[in-house]
Amino acid sequence: MSAASTRTAPSRRALAAAAFLVGAGVMAIEITASRILAPTFGASLFVWTSLIVTVLAAMSLGYWAGGRVAERDGGMAALSAVLMSAGMLVLVGLWIYRLIAMPVLGIFASWSVGSAALFLGSLLVSFVVFAVPVFLLAMASPILLKEWSRTVDIGRASGGYFAVSTLGSVVGTVAPTLVLVPSFGARRTMEIAAATFFVVGLYLMPRRKTALMAAFVPLIGLSALAEPSMPASALYQTESPYQLISVAERDGRRFLVFNEGSGVQSVYDPSGARTGYYYDAYGVLPLLRPYGAGHDVAIIGLAGGTVARRYVSFLPAGAPKPRVVGVEIDSQVIAVARKYFALDEIGAETVIADGRVYLATTDREFDVVIIDAYSTQLYIAPHMVTKEFFEVAARRLKPGGILALNINADGGESPLLQSMLNGLAAVFPHVLTTPVGSSWNHLVLASFASIDASAAALRIPPGYEDIAAQVSGARAVTHDPAKPMFTDDRAPVEMMTDEMIMREAWRGQ
Repeated sequence: MSAASTRTAPSRRALAAAAFLVGAGVMAIEITASRILAPTFGASLFVWTSLIVTVLAAMSLGYWAGGRVAERDGGMAALSAVLMSAGMLVLVGLWIYRLIAMPVLGIFASWSVGSAALFLGSLLVSFVVFAVPVFLLAMASPILLKEWSRTVDIGRASGGYFAVSTLGSVVGTVAPTLVLVPSFGARRTMEIAAATFFVVGLYLMPRRKTALMAAFVPLIGLSALAEPSMPASALYQTESPYQLISVAERDGRRFLVFNEGSGVQSVYDPSGARTGYYYDAYGVLPLLRPYGAGHDVAIIGLAGGTVARRYVSFLPAGAPKPRVVGVEIDSQVIAVARKYFALDEIGAETVIADGRVYLATTDREFDVVIIDAYSTQLYIAPHMVTKEFFEVAARRLKPGGILALNINADGGESPLLQSMLNGLAAVFPHVLTTPVGSSWNHLVLASFASIDASAAALRIPPGYEDIAAQVSGARAVTHDPAKPMFTDDRAPVEMMTDEMIMREAWRGQ
């Protein structure tokens, strides 16, 4: 009688628990890895694609290798070995990531094709850091399935395995997004997953030896080395389901930045001085129409409230305050804004919602709707650049109301800027655009009534002559059916933004 036939078979309950863990583990690594990559590579479609390619390729190879191990009757010893190894290598990967991420980004930053650079750079890092743990977890699946089939018919065993594993995948997708990453951060979430793999693998060993736990202890310290310290200028950092949120302080001013910090999301100066950023130009908006007590403003992308604060900066003392509705998708951004950016002083009504969903579902109308929503650092939310979105926003304007947008583009002829302008002009008969300062920011105005920017520029107070010149020089835009525009079906915003970023990096070489 063979050793395989005489050994004690594991219980189906233990096998079901292991199958659940494997399903949850793969998805937890994939979801959390996206947050690990975001501070260096961003969270564009190209980065997500590289991560998914890594996971699928590793799983494919892991299933094949696991089948070979199962064929040789590796049993529970092999299963526990791959789970413990996966746990240890997750921690090793966090340490390696810190060493290679920025050098790899530096190598690919010199490429002129931004989307290819980000895809290949993040793909290389993903493979080095995350492929092996996912490969090992995938190896566990054929081994588990063979062990399960020893207890029941193979059909019932496979059905039970895939049901439990898929349920684990559901939990592994939801838990990091809604609970673990917001509560503990991306790296701590990875460490929790790693510890779980190791402990379950140790439990499943046919002959458990507590001394093996000592092999795990040094790796906890190694993982701690992967924990990045906050920059010296940072007051606060936290992770939300959407992004890494940081508050920095320099020269008495506070800055809100997301993820890798390629852009500034809000600026707060307690003295009330001009920010020096594009936010200052928003003060011209109430000068474009007669300003009365019934003035209603919606700001899509409230962030730290800088736009709302600067909106009234050009109005004379005693002018009635507007009724401001600030829409922000990330509730933790609002919490940070209240604590570090004096958001409550502004008196804005805050709404936690996606900007497009809010405009599509509210019945309120506004004199001005401001769109300043970026999904991560420099990427305009793709569903808020399309012709269909502009039609939704137009329905929320009072007669003569103005839609104002901040668009990041590396020049007036940028394909991204031109596509957005053409879509706006397809909806609104009057569209104006002007660059703001020497930054990438462009202020765009759209209305069903004519806009006299030159007259508004004359009312801008002293100290803002640069903004007055930019506003008075705004150029009109008309729709051209022969030129591209963004639609809900096709809006390659991320690709165009990545190409702009890489063009700028290339110019700096």
